[in-house]
Amino acid sequence: MKKITICALLCASMFVAPAVNAQEVTTKEDPTQGYLVNDFKDNWFLSVEAGGNLLLTPNDTKEAFLKRVQPQVEIQVGKWFSPVIGLRAGIFGARTKGATSNSMLAANSACDTKYPHQLGFYVGASSDVLINLTNWWCGYKADRVYNASFYAGAHVYTPASKTGDVELDLQDGSFLGVRAGLLNSFAVSKTVDLLVDLRFSANQMGIEKQNFSYKTDLLIGASYKFGKSTWSAPIVPVCPTYKYTDAEGDALVARLQQADAKIASLEQQLRDCLNRPMPEPEKAPAAPLATVYFPIGSSKVNAVNAKVVKAVANVMKNTDEKYVLTGWADNYTGTDAINKKLRKNRAANVKKMIVKAGVAEDRLETTTNDNNLTEYGEKSASLDRAVTIKVVE
Repeated sequence: MKKITICALLCASMFVAPAVNAQEVTTKEDPTQGYLVNDFKDNWFLSVEAGGNLLLTPNDTKEAFLKRVQPQVEIQVGKWFSPVIGLRAGIFGARTKGATSNSMLAANSACDTKYPHQLGFYVGASSDVLINLTNWWCGYKADRVYNASFYAGAHVYTPASKTGDVELDLQDGSFLGVRAGLLNSFAVSKTVDLLVDLRFSANQMGIEKQNFSYKTDLLIGASYKFGKSTWSAPIVPVCPTYKYTDAEGDALVARLQQADAKIASLEQQLRDCLNRPMPEPEKAPAAPLATVYFPIGSSKVNAVNAKVVKAVANVMKNTDEKYVLTGWADNYTGTDAINKKLRKNRAANVKKMIVKAGVAEDRLETTTNDNNLTEYGEKSASLDRAVTIKVVE
């Protein structure tokens, strides 16, 4: 049923195909197919950020909160490789302020407090992997004003510290740190974004030379984009749509209704045919058990046919069935009276021989037939001079 209905719809659509083909085929960008990779020179940016940082290690919290807020600046260069993935690298400088419990540093300081304040100075380089969460979760839009990007990376830095009145102490060697944050960008124009950068970092060594130090940063800045800053989706053709008028729609509905009615009629005919009882096959007439042939004008069984009669009698003796012996004569020679007598005598002589061979007479019936045994004409008249032996049905 469904296949036939679909065929009907396809046939109906052939009538409107010329109108559809006459419309102009257009193209459009399809974001569902992904985005094209831009040239290497595109999607670069330079950002400058400045703000404050706050140390979070236990001893540093002994210092007043507002005194611990210290300046920090960064310059970053980066590139977006897709609307979602990007990289950036840069340099930074920061001053930190906290407190120390180092007794030797406290003794050399003019401060009498148990936790004298301690200044730290950091200069280093960083690199981050950027993931644009907004484009990832909500899909890319070239004119979107706000984008949130998660980033994670590492930095290398050289620290220096000053405790109380102690001279600035430059630490030996460079140290590693890891960081992660959320970069919030607000589009001002096609090339400029305002940035709000929230970050948490863990450093290998703090200004007090403890094993780890932790700090959080809040930076505000701007980013300038170089080259092409947008992304293009693959171009795909747009199949034209044909708007049917009411008259055309009604005509199609009428054709479909006619097709449905024809399908229903054919299905009913098929069901009727399947439910129709099978006719009983016509039973073919039983073939003679044997046929005994006679010469023209004779009713005497010759020696050859006598053997046939004897063989037939042996078969009859082994069954309980009854038999009918029919006498025949050709209608092309002799008179009706002669042929009638030949038919009767021929059947009687064959019966006599069978009874003599041991078959009960009450199992044998004799009759005659005025028609020709065959329908092959006068040339086969000799085949009509015979006696047929059949089982009584």
